[in-house]
Parts: sequence; C-alpha cells; structure tokens
Amino acid sequence: MPEQQSSRILNDNMIGIAFMLMSVLAGLVTASAVKFLAADHTVLAVLSIRFMFCMPFLIMFGIIIRGKGMWHINRWNLLWVRVVFGHMGIFFWFMAVSTTTLGQATALFQSSAIFVTILAPFLLKEKVGIWRGGAVVIGLIGIGMITNPFSGAITVGSFWGLMSALAGAVLVIALRKLGKSDEPITVALWHNGIGAIMYPVMLILWLPASAIDLILSIDWIFYLVFGASASLVQLGFGSAYRYGEATVLVPTRYLSVPVSALIGWIIWQERTSSVQILGMAIVIASCIFISIREYRLGRASKATEPFLHKG
Repeated sequence: MPEQQSSRILNDNMIGIAFMLMSVLAGLVTASAVKFLAADHTVLAVLSIRFMFCMPFLIMFGIIIRGKGMWHINRWNLLWVRVVFGHMGIFFWFMAVSTTTLGQATALFQSSAIFVTILAPFLLKEKVGIWRGGAVVIGLIGIGMITNPFSGAITVGSFWGLMSALAGAVLVIALRKLGKSDEPITVALWHNGIGAIMYPVMLILWLPASAIDLILSIDWIFYLVFGASASLVQLGFGSAYRYGEATVLVPTRYLSVPVSALIGWIIWQERTSSVQILGMAIVIASCIFISIREYRLGRASKATEPFLHKG
C-alpha cells in the first residue's frame, strides 16, 4: 500500500509539473505577443485583443468542466475584489512588458509572493515568523538590484512591474479565500468576461482611432494564438496545483524568469546587467523559499483555516 501511494503521488506530481510547464510556456507566448503588439498598438487595444480572443477558449473549458453551472458564483464580494485587482494587475503588467525588458518585467511580476507575505499580517491576520520575514528582506534586496533605484529615478517599466506585483499580491490573497467556495474556471470566466466587454468599450469611447486601426490590421491567427495562450496560462496554473505538490511545482513556475530574459535577448536584443541577473536569482530563491515554507506550514497546521498559520 505505501508503494502504491508513493507511485500515485509521483504520478500526480508529474501531471502537475506538465500543467505548470504548459502554464509557463503559454505565459511566455502571451508576454511575447504583448511585446510585439505594443510596438504598434496602445495598451488598451492589446488588452481588448487579449480578453476578446481569450473568452471563446474559456467558455469551451467552462462547458467541459462545469456545464450549465459554469457561471454560478457563491461569494460575490470576493469575486469583485478578484476582478478589480486582477484587471489592475494585468494592466500594470502589460505596461511593464511594453516599457522595460521582458526579463525585468517578468521577474518583478513574479515577486508577488514577497508582497503577499508583507500584506498577510494586515489582510489575513497571519503571523509571519523569522524565516519568511528574513526571506522577504532578502527578496526586497533582490528587487532593489533589479530596479537599481540608487542610480537615479526608478524607471517607468520598473514602476509598472512593481505595481503589477503589488496588485498580484492582493489578488492572490483574494483567490485564497475565493478558492474555498468557487471553481477556478468560473472565477476566470467572470474576470475575463468583464474584460472582454470593458476594454473594447473603453477603446471605442476613448481612443476611436486606435479601435479603427485595430480592426483594419486584424490578424486572426496571431490573435487566436494570443487568446489561446492567455487561457492556457489560467487553466494550466489552476490544474497544476490541483494535482501536484507546491514543493515540486514552485521551482518549475519560476523558470519563466530566466527564459523570458533569454527570449528578450534573442528577439529584441535586450540587455540585462550582471547586477540585475543576480537580483533576479535572489528574488526567485526568496519566492521559492516563501512558497515552500508556507506550503509546509499549511500542511503541518491543524487549524480550520489552512492559510492562517505561523511561519
């Protein structure tokens, strides 16, 4: 029996890793598409494309997973928190990708685990112990090395990247609670459905010339790939944690940082300094430590609220 259980855990972890790799690869495709589109279109136009072409795939997944109940939500108040901060986070991230290097934008966005730990005592009433507190301090040093604020004013791209991490941190906290009552695919459908209506309307009302340009230059295949990759990011990430253990999945998740820096160098000849590379490595190590520490404390805790623990 122990051997069968070990074999099942191993198989589940392999499935989880496969889903996480799918999410990471889809995220890299999405980020690269944003980079390409931002060269010719406004960020509002890129957001319109992303949400409109993502929805058909999410609706298909929703029908397969939940059927007629795919729109049913139990906790509307938390859903609106998720929607607001989700859209703030994605707007900030798109701005970061379009104004700084792909590697820097990805590293800052992925640093959200550090800000989750900082906000946890205030929003979750969670006690943060010396280990995670130390990892936060080290992670902030890494962020400082990436943004290099001491060389002058912080760059626009670094600012947007940090804002995306902060919004992402609040989003993660909301999803922790929302995930206990509602299906991830349903939450994703509402979030993306609102975006698919909101951004095109804003584009038409505020930037009609940009909307016309977008319609005239439409590239169905490219936009469909963009939308499909955006939907696979969400499906893959949620499915990964449904099967695999966090200790196995977290290192795979942060592969996106070095690979995005490599893609930026190959396609756009983006340069990353040795100090920034070291900062990225420190941020990745800090986030991995925080995530694994949190997972282990969550498993050890006997409390009814699995995310409210000491550490």
